[in-house]
Amino acid sequence: MDIDKEISFFDQFEREHGDYDVLAEESYERILGALFRGMRLGPDKTCVDLGCGTGAFTRRLSKLELKLTGVDISPGSIERAKAIGGGPEYVVADICDCPLPSASFDFVTMSGVLHHLTTPASRVQSLREALRLLKPGGHFLSYDPNAASPSMFLYRDPRSPLFSKVGKTDNEVLLSRGQITSELESAGFSAVRAVGLAGIAYRYVEGPLARRLLPLYNRVYEPLIRWSPFESIIGTFVVATARKPTTSPSSL
Repeated sequence: MDIDKEISFFDQFEREHGDYDVLAEESYERILGALFRGMRLGPDKTCVDLGCGTGAFTRRLSKLELKLTGVDISPGSIERAKAIGGGPEYVVADICDCPLPSASFDFVTMSGVLHHLTTPASRVQSLREALRLLKPGGHFLSYDPNAASPSMFLYRDPRSPLFSKVGKTDNEVLLSRGQITSELESAGFSAVRAVGLAGIAYRYVEGPLARRLLPLYNRVYEPLIRWSPFESIIGTFVVATARKPTTSPSSL
């Protein structure tokens, strides 16, 4: 992965557009519901959002009454997140080599982050860092564009005739449920679950054609996939959850 390209892209986006906050509010609600369903929450629980950008998802986590920290490699994004405020603490750092202490968080989230790491090795490295930050029994939660999603294929796969580089970095790749599951397990997580999720509306997309099609996409395509029997396979995002084992492999 070219880290400099990531920093340049998101610093430039922050200068031109401000907050990197592209999903509709109901989309965040749907994602939060899918990730945190059935989990014990409250102000005694800690959460770090790795690759937090300008804090769009981190701020939505505030409604769960968690003690929040956001980490991102883009200084411009972190500066914007701090200016917006809202409660979380923010740190500029590489999520693959984070300065935060081990076993200090109940939850680690990655909101649309893994697909920015180009190779399996780099993704597993970031996941091992997430594992290190979690307390034993702690939860990992993420969402990323689904390689099996028709809309993601059409707009984000280089093999598609409608592929566009607008609004994305050169590092981005689409990920499958199988890839994410395998890489979480390789990093040492247990109880891994990765499923497709639809009903994801956007408030903003780059590119004039995409913006013209956005109302149709939000009002027709996403509800159609959400209520189909195939959502778990071809849903727009892969939402993944996993746990840090309570016992280290060496002591089993």
